[in-house]
Amino acid sequence: MKLKPLADKIVVKPDVRELSNVIFVDNKEVENMGVVIAVGPGKKLPNGRREDMPVEVGARIRFGTMNDDRGEEYLKYFPYYEDGIKYLVMSWQDICFEEPANA
Repeated sequence: MKLKPLADKIVVKPDVRELSNVIFVDNKEVENMGVVIAVGPGKKLPNGRREDMPVEVGARIRFGTMNDDRGEEYLKYFPYYEDGIKYLVMSWQDICFEEPANA
């Protein structure tokens, strides 16, 4: 991947849900889980240091979704496509939780 996140940004490859071939399901849910592909170095603090990033590459995460009903976007992530694969660029603060490695 050519994209390198800056500051507190991360790149996530969202999980694609397999829909049933037997039963037609009108699934309007947006993806909200994925795997962290790249992590930025962290925000620069006033003292010149960088904050530690609480998430690592390879972590399975669940993140918030943008709510169309509210009229405003409180989450500021956007899709990025490379070689036909969809990635999401977001701040680590948009993460709700990280799944344990043994799950």
